[in-house]
Amino acid sequence: METSISVNDLPSKKFNNIWDEGICYSEVNNIITRKKSPEEAYKWIVNFQKNFSNNLEKHKDKINNNTRNKRCRDLYYIIYDILYQLKRLEGYNSIYSGIKENIKGFINSAFMNYSLRDSGYMNCLPASINEADYEYGNGKDKKYIDDLGEDITYIEKNIDQINSSHECSKIKAYLEEEFYTRNRIYQLNNEIYEKILGYYEKNNFDSFKDIIAKIECTTSEDSQQKVHLDDSETRLDFLPSHIIILPILFLLGFLLIFSFLCKLTPFRFGFNRKIWKKLIFSNNADDEVSHKILEHSSEYAQTNSYNDEYKVLYNSVADT
Repeated sequence: METSISVNDLPSKKFNNIWDEGICYSEVNNIITRKKSPEEAYKWIVNFQKNFSNNLEKHKDKINNNTRNKRCRDLYYIIYDILYQLKRLEGYNSIYSGIKENIKGFINSAFMNYSLRDSGYMNCLPASINEADYEYGNGKDKKYIDDLGEDITYIEKNIDQINSSHECSKIKAYLEEEFYTRNRIYQLNNEIYEKILGYYEKNNFDSFKDIIAKIECTTSEDSQQKVHLDDSETRLDFLPSHIIILPILFLLGFLLIFSFLCKLTPFRFGFNRKIWKKLIFSNNADDEVSHKILEHSSEYAQTNSYNDEYKVLYNSVADT
């Protein structure tokens, strides 16, 4: 049975850390972030020499699996980004050239030994690269775009397996996010990154998006998830009307029974007598209230007449 392709099978994920151990990445990254002294950088150079060849031997099968040129580009993207950041540290400017030449020498020695067995490693020698492609502080951005190109090529070659993968939706979402993120970088200065598109025989960045659009997930998990969501929406749509209708039906039934009792049973007469008594009581109460209001109004009118007389008298006195 064929193994389902996952996000971690994409080359950008699968080979992301292949050089870390050999170049002692954690050590040198700590030097950069903590701005350590040049003495620490010398220790890193020694450890680099010890580890690089061993790491190359450890990962030679992955490197030889039709990805050697890309793996070597990854190495130089990382190395030149490290060198660029070291050069900017205080106290490193005068020793930068020495650090750079030592690192290049160790890489050259390791690849030369392997090129005796496989001439393909000659393309990984420091002398075979154009330093201008790596050394201007944009190595990370170039690597990200190069990674996307490799992922897109992988997708294009394995589109059927991707579409039937259990992680098809995740793969598509990941690539769409990568495309929009890297496209913003590319559009800022596309001339710098055009060479990378050439590695994948593409003329423009949008061609990556066209390939991503070919991902059409056909897995049962995606279908089941859609059915589950539709079923949930149906249940949610039904629930409010169900809650409202039941009380209404109950109330209507109660009113019908009450009406039946009033018309066809002695209960009607008792009920009518009670209603009549309440009406009589209400009328009496209204008469009493009306009588009190009239009395109050009469008193209010008399008081107001006194007030009017007082005002007239006051005005007359004032006039004299």
